[in-house]
Amino acid sequence: MLKNKVIIIPIENAWDHSADFLRQTAFVLSKQNLVYIYDHNNHYFFGKKKRKNLYPNYKNIIFHQVKYYLPFERFKIIDKFNRWLSFKLFLAKHRRADKILWIFYPNYYAFAQVNSQKMLKIYDCVDYSENQQEENILINSVDYFFVNSKALKNLYVKRRLNKQAIYIDAQGFFQPDDKKIKSVPLKKNKKKTVIGYIGGLNCRLDYPLLDQLISNHPEWLFVFYGPEQKNIEKDKIYHTQKWIKKLKKHKNTLFGYSNDRYFIYGLIKSFDIAIIPYNLDLIFNLYCYPMKIFEYLYLGVPVVSSAILELKEKRFDGLISIANNYKSWENSIEKLLKNKMPTKKQRRQRELAIKNSWQDKIKKITKVLDF
Repeated sequence: MLKNKVIIIPIENAWDHSADFLRQTAFVLSKQNLVYIYDHNNHYFFGKKKRKNLYPNYKNIIFHQVKYYLPFERFKIIDKFNRWLSFKLFLAKHRRADKILWIFYPNYYAFAQVNSQKMLKIYDCVDYSENQQEENILINSVDYFFVNSKALKNLYVKRRLNKQAIYIDAQGFFQPDDKKIKSVPLKKNKKKTVIGYIGGLNCRLDYPLLDQLISNHPEWLFVFYGPEQKNIEKDKIYHTQKWIKKLKKHKNTLFGYSNDRYFIYGLIKSFDIAIIPYNLDLIFNLYCYPMKIFEYLYLGVPVVSSAILELKEKRFDGLISIANNYKSWENSIEKLLKNKMPTKKQRRQRELAIKNSWQDKIKKITKVLDF
């Protein structure tokens, strides 16, 4: 495991975003290293006060609010120079430290082009990127390029890049303290069978499929727990908000949100079936590797998912059900409800989840790094 390094992680989304790969990576690394969350989006100008810090305090995690030096940032060339200068000065302050620039988002490719002594640069690719031009520049600029799924690995092989992707067979999963998981008596309040989903409510869901399942099965309660997330461009195409409103009108749906992880784990335990109903017309979904799969598996809940490429891999055989259309979704759910899951299968599910812990992923990356 890495020790006594300065880890620099540029942040893009909110710190408490539902896809928490950046946050969990920072937590693991901060146990033996100093971690800087490099916040470019919350920058302020030289000579002015910093913006109010909305981030929580953690041991060994520092939220660095970027300082700009030139006005008129609306001009691309000035914004680009500000980014470069701010990052260059930041690195200069830590020039004597062993550093790792840990990038998740391709739009920060310019940071990887900045040279600094005693610094390794890695691209930790956890999702498909639609901006291949920026991503190619990033890949060519880093020392190491990691992917967390075979689906992504195969995709990059087809693209014939100059740098080969290194496959890390651990996706990242937060293993809870079982004693802290809260009891959520959903079944006592609702006598119906519970079909549940946890995660962002956004353009990625297959709303026509869900609407059909919900309409045709009033005997099932469909639970959706997660924040409503917007994507201006794709929401127009897929009419996301319109669909969410429609689903909420059904009497057999329940929507909610909580940032209490142990409440969410308790909620999952109350599901009869856990689902991942993604719209595979979105290529991002086809190549994704949803973290929620291991939360479902760890808690021993039967799972039905859209035909995401990575979930069709051998290691998931017999552990989850893959559905390609409405009829197969309906049949898969009904079959799982009729047949109680064997204890042996639940044990296999949990073992697979534990093998994909965040600690395991960082250890495997560490073994590759030449530092």
